[in-house]
Amino acid sequence: QVVRCEADVRIPLTADEEIYLLAGKQRVDVTGTQLRALALAADIIVEDRTPGDVAAIGLDPLQLRHERPELVVVSLSPFGQDGPYASYQSTNAVSFAMGGIMALTGDSDDTPLLSGGSQAFYLGGYNGFAASLAAYFGRLVHGEGDWLDISLQEAAASMVELYVPGTAYGRPVQLRMGNHVRAIWGVYPCIDGWGGAFCLERQVPGLFACLGDPELEEPRFRDATERLQRTNDEAMTAKMYEFFAGVSKADLLELGPRYRVPFGVVLTPKDLLESEGLLERGFFDEVEVPGSAVPVAIPGRPFPGFGWTRSTRLSEPGADTAAALAAWGVSA
Repeated sequence: QVVRCEADVRIPLTADEEIYLLAGKQRVDVTGTQLRALALAADIIVEDRTPGDVAAIGLDPLQLRHERPELVVVSLSPFGQDGPYASYQSTNAVSFAMGGIMALTGDSDDTPLLSGGSQAFYLGGYNGFAASLAAYFGRLVHGEGDWLDISLQEAAASMVELYVPGTAYGRPVQLRMGNHVRAIWGVYPCIDGWGGAFCLERQVPGLFACLGDPELEEPRFRDATERLQRTNDEAMTAKMYEFFAGVSKADLLELGPRYRVPFGVVLTPKDLLESEGLLERGFFDEVEVPGSAVPVAIPGRPFPGFGWTRSTRLSEPGADTAAALAAWGVSA
């Protein structure tokens, strides 16, 4: 059960994000001693204030853990709890850039680009999720919690697979490659949308068999080194465009397993909502939303098989204050 304090929200959410991220959470509006009492009753505390701010309102992680050593505290901030940038503010775009991911997005001869959504924020959340669960499991085994310092910059930097290895070993920094890393690793338009191929070298023979083009038997395509040369890669790219133009997304999903080729397709929200696999495993939750006459479908449990309380409604901000205080034995 998650209790979210709405008293001082730092990152505003869109209406869609509220439904997806806050459905099923108890939304409370408490401060001072009530907030501290709720914190001390929790298993895990997640906070995203500027470093030092929680101590100023009586929630110093070190003090809380002194009172309850088994408590897990997760601090999410743009640049960590200490260091030269610790007090700096950030946005998703700033964290995306400062973490290095923006160095890889866009064409090499143009400015870097920001990917859609709020990927830097979500990466910070995913890292906080994984670390907090690891610390909580450790508590169950050893009886001791921890204070976790999660930097959004470091979370983003951990994803930059082409950039970090080069700088770490003194090699030149990898330039941005745009939409196509190489011909056999890219996204292409197909009959009813977009699809892609993402082949490692061991999967190339299956790709060539699927394409069925006699020219692909030539050494300039069969040899991995020769295939990467610019003129050969451009010729291979043309063949990929031709192949994808003649297949549908459903065709790609059928051809991939048959030829053991990692084809993928770009699914629309409508595609996802109609996906037989997702529907069969009960992936979507139906959420009652204030002001909506019909429930809204949202992505549900990520791990089937675990105990899971489905999110069935979205509360208004502060609407669960009395219920949460009563449930956790805190005086109103």
